[in-house]
Amino acid sequence: MNSLKINIPIILILLISIFIFSILIIYPLALLIVLGFPMIPKALSVISFLQAIEVTVVMSTLSAIIAIIMGGTPIAYVMARYDFHLKSVVDAIIDIPIMIPHIIVGIMVVLAFASYYGLGPFLKAHGINFINTLWGATTAVAFLSSTYYIRVVEASIRMISPEMEAVARTLGASPLRVFTSIILPRIWRSMATGAILSWARSVSEAGALFIVAYYVLFGKNLVYPASVYIYESYVGIGLVNAVEFSAALVAVMLVIFIIYRVLVSLGGGNAWYG
Repeated sequence: MNSLKINIPIILILLISIFIFSILIIYPLALLIVLGFPMIPKALSVISFLQAIEVTVVMSTLSAIIAIIMGGTPIAYVMARYDFHLKSVVDAIIDIPIMIPHIIVGIMVVLAFASYYGLGPFLKAHGINFINTLWGATTAVAFLSSTYYIRVVEASIRMISPEMEAVARTLGASPLRVFTSIILPRIWRSMATGAILSWARSVSEAGALFIVAYYVLFGKNLVYPASVYIYESYVGIGLVNAVEFSAALVAVMLVIFIIYRVLVSLGGGNAWYG
């Protein structure tokens, strides 16, 4: 009887949580799917929308590659393995992109790379343009999405015993050999998870793109990123049109997401853990 009395508050809290979760997440998503699913073939027959998806996929993939190769993995390793002065400051800086309003991120990218300040004059002198280009769009979304990759990989590295690395070093292995032979085989699935999270975050970005790349010069065409395209549809035509393209983008993302998980799983083990 006492056990039942104790469990009643827990059950009530759980039911309230499920209700709130359902209203805030499941209900809007289900409504989008129910109303938008029949219109997906029509949306995917619009050439300009297919170009928007293409630009978005390329931009987001480049962002994920940047997170993996050009910064995210080394930073994650250093944060997981080393203690140093001002580490707490670096740790806070890594999380800053999550906290800054995305419009401000767009302003920051323009200020840093396309203005008369900082690197702007140098880049302009060498014909490198960040406004309404693929590189500007990639820079903006990479700034916002890299944190997700770093945190996933950092947590995975922390789960590996440092003693394994210490033993390898005493046997004469170089730091690079230790990383490639001990760390990398154990974290590659987490790297894959972090990459897809970073990719998905880049696909969903709109605020920073409004400033940096409202449209992108892609080949010889000016193409809206998918999120901006949907916004334009909503403002210019109306809700029904925006629902059509929104459902189509969600469907494309889910297909890519599922294929990605299957490919990662074929490598052995669970796609979500290193």
